[in-house]
Amino acid sequence: MTPSESTALLARLNDRIRSAVTGASSLAVLAVVSIVAGYGVHRIAPEMAKTVAVFAMIGGLLMIAACRFFAWQREEIYDDIVLQGFRHVHRAAVARRAAALVSRSRRKQLADTLDRYVTAAQDNYPTPVPVHRSALLAVRPQVRQLSLILRTEEVELDPAGMVLLTRLITDGATSPLYRLSADEQELRRELDRIRTALTADDDTRLAA
Repeated sequence: MTPSESTALLARLNDRIRSAVTGASSLAVLAVVSIVAGYGVHRIAPEMAKTVAVFAMIGGLLMIAACRFFAWQREEIYDDIVLQGFRHVHRAAVARRAAALVSRSRRKQLADTLDRYVTAAQDNYPTPVPVHRSALLAVRPQVRQLSLILRTEEVELDPAGMVLLTRLITDGATSPLYRLSADEQELRRELDRIRTALTADDDTRLAA
């Protein structure tokens, strides 16, 4: 994806988010006005007011859901921009996204997830989604190392590496962490790629 394509996609998504917010706000106002008109000043029949308000609230909830979906899509594009190094595209928004990716809470969340998966593979615990347990057991040292890196706050992380790690954990359709048919070497290579992208070799600091 080129910078111009990213800019065009972000512009469309921002328009859709604004439209969804406007629609949700308008429907919320309609619901309130209907209730007031039906039960407050008795300008329309209460049953009609109730029906209008219910449909308005349902429509508002759908608009909110659409807004959240478009916001998620926008974050995915921000992540693509971080991966590709196009930091000049929507500079401020991408900088905020990059900061969120390497935040303390994000690091802890991903480290906890990695540790839980390794523990589940070792002890045969159930997991929310099927994971490639045999592959996880084979690459335990790499997973533990990634978890240590994430938990070591002195180690500065590259947001691009955090994008790759997030997608490894969340993309159930393509991630070798979940595809039971994937060769363990595929997961090993992906972990090596993530390790390289996250940070330069910093064994001295990690061992301290």
